[in-house]
Amino acid sequence: MKLIKLTALPLFFTAIAFTFTSCEPDAEVKKTTDFQKKGIVMSGAQVVPGNSSAAIGSMDVSYSKETRTLVYKVTWSGLADSVANMRLHALAPAGFPAVASASFPTGVAQSIVASSGGVFPQKTSGKFTYARSGTLSGTILVDGVLIKEADVLNGMYYIAIYPNTPALLAATGEIRGQVKFQ
Repeated sequence: MKLIKLTALPLFFTAIAFTFTSCEPDAEVKKTTDFQKKGIVMSGAQVVPGNSSAAIGSMDVSYSKETRTLVYKVTWSGLADSVANMRLHALAPAGFPAVASASFPTGVAQSIVASSGGVFPQKTSGKFTYARSGTLSGTILVDGVLIKEADVLNGMYYIAIYPNTPALLAATGEIRGQVKFQ
């Protein structure tokens, strides 16, 4: 009987130890479902073709597989002119421009800011514009049809800011930042 007691006690503690080590804490699960990157640099050097703009910006992005939501916060300063457009471009890795595709005929997945008005517009020369520096936050639904989760997680999207003038920067964008989580 004494042998059974001596054997049962270590087996009981071993079983409890295996139970606790096999339970995956919520923090470990979140590492595979939630992604975040802060301080992504936005610059003219990332625009294709690159430019020598003194403007700078940064992005904080996060993505949740549970809600399929991409959350962004874009901060910029020193643009050549007020913001005319801010766009999420699709299916272009760093160093490449977004090209037209069946899903995105213009290469634009979503216009975040359009010059027709918005969150904090100023009326300049008869049209709504956004300041040469500022911050804008928002969310984008990753629907799995147009905007796909694998593309978001693999850095195939970027945000570009377009000023009203000069014409070259208004056409190609003044600064750009790649949405990435690594």
